[in-house]
Amino acid sequence: MKKLVLFVLFLSFGLVTLAQVQYSIEPKVKEIENDYIKAWEKVSKINGFRIQVMAFSGNNSRNRAESERAAIKENFPYLSVYLTYNEPYFKIRVGNYYTRLDAYKDLKAIQKTYPNAYIVPDKISYLDY
Repeated sequence: MKKLVLFVLFLSFGLVTLAQVQYSIEPKVKEIENDYIKAWEKVSKINGFRIQVMAFSGNNSRNRAESERAAIKENFPYLSVYLTYNEPYFKIRVGNYYTRLDAYKDLKAIQKTYPNAYIVPDKISYLDY
């Protein structure tokens, strides 16, 4: 009987002690999450792929590129169209793709209208994807 009483006393003391232990893991998790969010806010571009539809150089190349850009937007309204200038070329590129395989799916549709289109590595905005 004595052993049973002692066992009950120790058990109750142990439960009271365990009930008083508090863990503060959640504030650390929130802190790590906030650090992660702040780090990604600084990143605006990541490595990815786009489809280069065409490039222009020479006289009146900017006007030709802008008119072709409008035509591409009309033919492929679901794609983002970018006009960039890298001397001496105005380049028209479309899409934001994480992998070459994703770009390949749209490339086949674009090549029906623009047969010289091809996939190029580029910096893409991960927010536009």
